[in-house]
Amino acid sequence: MIRSLMRVVILGSMLLPAAASGTKTVSATTDSPAMESVTMEPLRSNGMPLPLPKPDLALIYPAEPVDIEIPLPRPDLAAILPRATRTVTEMFQQQTGGVTGDEATWRLKSGEGLATLLQRAGFKRADAAAAIDAVIGRASLRALPVGLEVRAARDGFAFTTRNGRDLYAIRDPEEGWIAFTAIRPVERYLAYAQGVIDDSIYRAASANNIPDPALAEYIRVMGFSVDFQREIRSGDAFELLYEQQIDQITGDIIATDLHYAGLMLSGTQLGYYRYDHDGSRVGWYDREGQSAARTLIRTPISGARLSSSYGMRRHPISGYNSMHRGVDFAAPTGTPIIAAGSGVITEAGWYGSYGRYIRIRHNSTYDTAYAHMSRIARGIRPGARIEQGQIIGYVGSTGRSTGPHLHYEILVNNRKVNPLTVSLPTGERIPPELIGGFRTKVELVEAEMLATGNLRFAAIDLLPSEGGVQRAP
Repeated sequence: MIRSLMRVVILGSMLLPAAASGTKTVSATTDSPAMESVTMEPLRSNGMPLPLPKPDLALIYPAEPVDIEIPLPRPDLAAILPRATRTVTEMFQQQTGGVTGDEATWRLKSGEGLATLLQRAGFKRADAAAAIDAVIGRASLRALPVGLEVRAARDGFAFTTRNGRDLYAIRDPEEGWIAFTAIRPVERYLAYAQGVIDDSIYRAASANNIPDPALAEYIRVMGFSVDFQREIRSGDAFELLYEQQIDQITGDIIATDLHYAGLMLSGTQLGYYRYDHDGSRVGWYDREGQSAARTLIRTPISGARLSSSYGMRRHPISGYNSMHRGVDFAAPTGTPIIAAGSGVITEAGWYGSYGRYIRIRHNSTYDTAYAHMSRIARGIRPGARIEQGQIIGYVGSTGRSTGPHLHYEILVNNRKVNPLTVSLPTGERIPPELIGGFRTKVELVEAEMLATGNLRFAAIDLLPSEGGVQRAP
């Protein structure tokens, strides 16, 4: 036993240096005849076994067919609600089969409530109270505008709500007073208009009977890319496709939507298409899907005249030459001024020689400033967030001014630059997941415009004999 232990100790002392030097075989000679060479074998292992993946529960339990009901699409209100009628008498007959009369139209007076109006129309106090109890859950009676027309008959009344629907209240012989909403019948018409500009796009649009809402939207969309005060030349052409909704009962135009805006500007084509982003917002894009919007609008006022440019000038009040670090737009007092871009109000109030003044911080790079306003719009105060195109004030002549005008400044990294020449980045492209739907919309708009049979100015190239026209990037 002692001899065996000694052998192990001797072998251990001889193995350690050999292991350090990387030798695989070590021999030791001693007086013991049992001494033999020791061969070191490398250790081999297949590694730790990996756990098996978690079994799919769907494969463990017995499979049983399950019926899944797909949610039904949102129903069309026109298929649910009744169709509005020209008179309350007609609706009363449709709903009850009875006959009523003594119908007349009444207007809501200032300081008057619906109950008072109904009593003026001949309703008893109890009937007026019961009718209002039926209506009160379907409309906010506190928000009824002065001058609202209420059609009242002996057994019912009706008025048009702000969302273009009619609210009826009738006295049913069996159920008493009931209230319900009816859809006003509306027809939609598409119209294509074009014209050549001689001196003003406003005169050209008026000559072609273009509705004011369509023209205002056209100017807003094109205003991102075009300075209508300086860049428009005689002979430039415009075109637009718009839709009007007409109330079939009254014949009134209740809405006007622009679908396409095109312009031939000194031989360069511009064309933008409206696209509805799943009802969440509306965007304007060229044929390639590039947004028409810019970070800022160059001219935040419609119908104004450029009265003073950016640069050195003789000051109209002091008489000295000085640097004019903005542009002036002359317009009548009270003309609305819109925000050139979305952002946060940093200044709003009196600002020395600038008079009533607003400054907007759009992002870390761009600010805009507006001066000499007659008044500031309601809700515009420091810290308020505003959207591009929102009315922020009105033209005036406050501060150091010789007449009603807007003094407009663009600041890049807090340095005033020329608003008419500064390079402004474009908006984002249309999202890739929506490009298919957008191209379909473009094809529909193009087909509608070509169906009119008119020779288009801005959306197609000129004939070879007239010279090629370059598409705007």
